[in-house]
Amino acid sequence: MAAGLLLSSAAFAATDTPGEGFDRLYNYASDDGPCSVQRVRGVSSTYYIPTDRSNPNARFNVLVWGNGTGGTATTYRRLLESVASHCIAVAAANTSSSGSGREMSSALDSMRSRYGDILGDKVCTAGHSQGGGGSFNAANLIGADCVIPVQPDTRFTTRIRDDLASHVEVIALWSSRDTLAPASGNRRNVQNASSILTQVETSGEGHFAPTTGRGGNIGTLFRLANIAQLSNNPEHATEARRAFWGPATEYTVTDSHRDISDVRRDRGAEATAP
Repeated sequence: MAAGLLLSSAAFAATDTPGEGFDRLYNYASDDGPCSVQRVRGVSSTYYIPTDRSNPNARFNVLVWGNGTGGTATTYRRLLESVASHCIAVAAANTSSSGSGREMSSALDSMRSRYGDILGDKVCTAGHSQGGGGSFNAANLIGADCVIPVQPDTRFTTRIRDDLASHVEVIALWSSRDTLAPASGNRRNVQNASSILTQVETSGEGHFAPTTGRGGNIGTLFRLANIAQLSNNPEHATEARRAFWGPATEYTVTDSHRDISDVRRDRGAEATAP
């Protein structure tokens, strides 16, 4: 096992974030969070372990990640480090074929075995492309609370095998210039598998935006979705949830934002409490 690399993140104070309404939430998620992150690579999984220096007894909810086809433990490293810096533990399956969800489920089991004493109760699954489709299958294997697929392929590299449980919240992220796993070809499969669903499409980004740095604009939305679903700070989580759930307000994500080309929220999303 490789030694962990300690990464420092500047502390974030929500009251200092510029903008109002959704702009404020989006700006909040555009950068790293207050936790430092240790990356630990194992044989089949890579772990991103946060540390909250202001609270030595902190516990962290878990994101389980699946790579896109051909992706490795390093392909999404910066994106996942940035998520973990918002005080979220990340268990990433090292496999480049994550569509079944089995390797993602194993990554969670391994994380619980190693780090169970610092983990919270809530678990989300996520992934890119094949891993995005696989995040639905993993959620059913794990019994996850939520799914955050990024440009999920549900037709070619994997299929969604079963519908999610009716309480599982889904935030699906697409990009307008994605020709490999576009919303147009995959949206219906995601909708059919979900009961509580918000879909957001970024403007002008292609399929590989999540693999560069913090992931571009779709990376910002991915962090915001993770904060909403998994932050161990109740105030931050409640504030971020306004972007995706409940009746429309000034905090709700819309396509009037410069970086967003399409937003679709189903009845389950509108009826779900922020």
